[in-house]
Amino acid sequence: MHARANGYKEIGVEIDGSKLDAVGLLVESRTMVPMRAIFEKLQSEVIWNQEKQSVTATKGTTTVNLAIGDVSARVNNRTLALDVPPMLIEGTTYVPLRFVSESLGAEVDFDAARSIASVHTTGNGPTSPGPATPPKELSAEPFVVKGRVTDRQGMPLEGVEIIADNQLARDSYQEAITDEEGYYQIDLPPINTTWNMISYYEHKFEGTVQKFKLTSVTDRPFGGNKGAVRDFVWDDINGMVIIQYNYPDEEKWPGFSLDEVELTLIPVSRLIDGSEGKLIRETTTFSPDGPGLQSVPIAKYEISARWVPDGMNPVPMLVSKFDTNQYGASIVTSDFSAVVGTTKRVAIKLVFP
Repeated sequence: MHARANGYKEIGVEIDGSKLDAVGLLVESRTMVPMRAIFEKLQSEVIWNQEKQSVTATKGTTTVNLAIGDVSARVNNRTLALDVPPMLIEGTTYVPLRFVSESLGAEVDFDAARSIASVHTTGNGPTSPGPATPPKELSAEPFVVKGRVTDRQGMPLEGVEIIADNQLARDSYQEAITDEEGYYQIDLPPINTTWNMISYYEHKFEGTVQKFKLTSVTDRPFGGNKGAVRDFVWDDINGMVIIQYNYPDEEKWPGFSLDEVELTLIPVSRLIDGSEGKLIRETTTFSPDGPGLQSVPIAKYEISARWVPDGMNPVPMLVSKFDTNQYGASIVTSDFSAVVGTTKRVAIKLVFP
């Protein structure tokens, strides 16, 4: 499978062994499929509401209702949360494959080797989705490393790159990609060596693909002859807000220091992992990367600033993005750019009014 022009990885979809005419797309670790293609294959009646940008699908006694951009869905009289809402991509409405299929009584498997999602209709009629399947019990076996990758809420992450790095020979490693339930397995060559585990995860947010390096829950080498279970958690979702500033020459601002600047960040979106953001109001500090805030959960923020020196009333400052000179009382930005490796930051500029 290849990446489309819009940046999403394509996922093949099969319904009871027959290939779906349309392809799915991997969006934020969830397989999304064209609305009408999947609903009609699952033999459900579809009604599209143009005004509300919503779809209602009915099969038997089950009714599923979803709307573009809405993370809440209804199955009969139940309201359920979606990890990724329905969305419009290149003029086509895409809906989450697993949620839709299981809501209408089908089962979904994912073949990571072929990048194929397989839907199996059970013939027993649709049922409301039940609780998530409990994690598998994994145990170590010789010359095999396996595990699962989840986010901070324990939800599985699909499409995460897992690398087993051979410590004996340079640039000798084995790779795998997690399936839809977050599981991976790497069969190691039968050689007497130790291995380190590395993981990289790419996540699209506000039009930009962000790359994260994940750390294994059990972060230590293992012998290939014993094998290992190594799980990963995507728990570091932070970047930096760095201030680029030329000190003022005006005598009316004596003693100005960038570690006396207070930044206020108001989230205007959810955090990059989908969780709820909180207002941040902190005084900046110095670091090797520059003055600013060093550990900020990645989100879209409205940012404002003021100088708060001891013994004086706070003085509001004007804010601009680093690459413009359009200053205002605040700016809205989500431009967390990678600067070194997977380190990400937003650069802003400040001046006095």
